[in-house]
Amino acid sequence: MRRIAATLGVAALLATSGSAARPAQASRIAPSAPSHCAAGERVVYSCRFGAKLGSVCLGRSSLHYRFGPAGHPAMDLASTPDWGNIHLGGNRSQGGLNQDTIRFTRGTTHYVVHQDETGSLNENPGRASSGIEVLQGVSGERQLASLSCKARSRFNWQAFGVISDAAPKGWDGAETPGGPFDMIY
Repeated sequence: MRRIAATLGVAALLATSGSAARPAQASRIAPSAPSHCAAGERVVYSCRFGAKLGSVCLGRSSLHYRFGPAGHPAMDLASTPDWGNIHLGGNRSQGGLNQDTIRFTRGTTHYVVHQDETGSLNENPGRASSGIEVLQGVSGERQLASLSCKARSRFNWQAFGVISDAAPKGWDGAETPGGPFDMIY
């Protein structure tokens, strides 16, 4: 797993700027952190990262990644009209690791919100984690930040499960199997 500490420069950047598998049903904990979601939007994910919040919010026909101070997100990255900048992914391993991802893309910067859970065959059974990876480059070859959620924030499966209902008809946002973003974060 690629992990680096977020620096002040990266924090400033954040402030401005797997094949899709069915999510594991074992963890149905809804996000309990405050969120950047507006009235009428469903919270898909939200976690506090120091003084800032990272949230994924599902509207009637849009999906948003918002990041910044509580109540004042400095970034609001919305789905494009064709949702071409939104990808869902996931990995399941025989060793018991289950991971689900939502990737938002703006230009060549990718914001990957992920949740992970190890299973009974892993050295850390039942361990859950989540976070945000910020990658740069067409294939995400350069990591700008890796934010680990200290709380037990998870995807809200009731909202995650209906993301495709809000997407335009015919949208297939599955990560390309074996592609550069089909990986464990």
